[in-house]
Amino acid sequence: MLPPSEVSSPPSACFQRGLSLVQTSPLAWPPDLIQGLSTAQAQHLADLLPFLACGEESAVFAFEGSLLAAVPAAAQAVLQGIASDERRHADLLAHLRQLLPQPRLQISFARLAFFFRRLQASQVDEHLARVAALDLAVCRLLQVLLHPQAGLAAAPGLHRALCELRQDEARHVRQARSLARQLGCSAQRQAALDEAMRLRLLALLQPVAASLQSLSQRPGA
Repeated sequence: MLPPSEVSSPPSACFQRGLSLVQTSPLAWPPDLIQGLSTAQAQHLADLLPFLACGEESAVFAFEGSLLAAVPAAAQAVLQGIASDERRHADLLAHLRQLLPQPRLQISFARLAFFFRRLQASQVDEHLARVAALDLAVCRLLQVLLHPQAGLAAAPGLHRALCELRQDEARHVRQARSLARQLGCSAQRQAALDEAMRLRLLALLQPVAASLQSLSQRPGA
């Protein structure tokens, strides 16, 4: 358990600076977004959500800031499109947090922010490759959670929204990897980063491993 001094509730506390979200109208999502989840499933999702929310916020800052300033002008429109998607994702997760119970864990947003800051690199191709590796790891995580027979399928509206989020992230992986390759990142380096990031994400999510396992279980498993 982490000391109270490290605990913070809003996702934007990850980076100690304001994140102006899209503030999409709640009407953009079904009013019964989490309807169908059991009390236990809602709690497990609430425990997991801060980790996902911090990642989306990190992506907004990267694609709108350091990466956007470093890539060639011809690639900036691609990064701006990714940043727009990530803002919508961050807004969706913020909306979900209003519908779900409070996380049971005392989560250090300073520790989460440190994890995502380590994605930064002095070379833009390396930075893009690291971001692509993280997005790939998240896609694989969501693929398990969004299996048609896993727990989140009990809430059709939520399942659809998160499937769309995963589709966006898969496209971001392709776009970031392509650009990283154009700027000099080799296929071997990308593969090494993919595996390293998979292991790092698993370690980061260890405090909510039980929630991940519960949400990914199939009936009768």
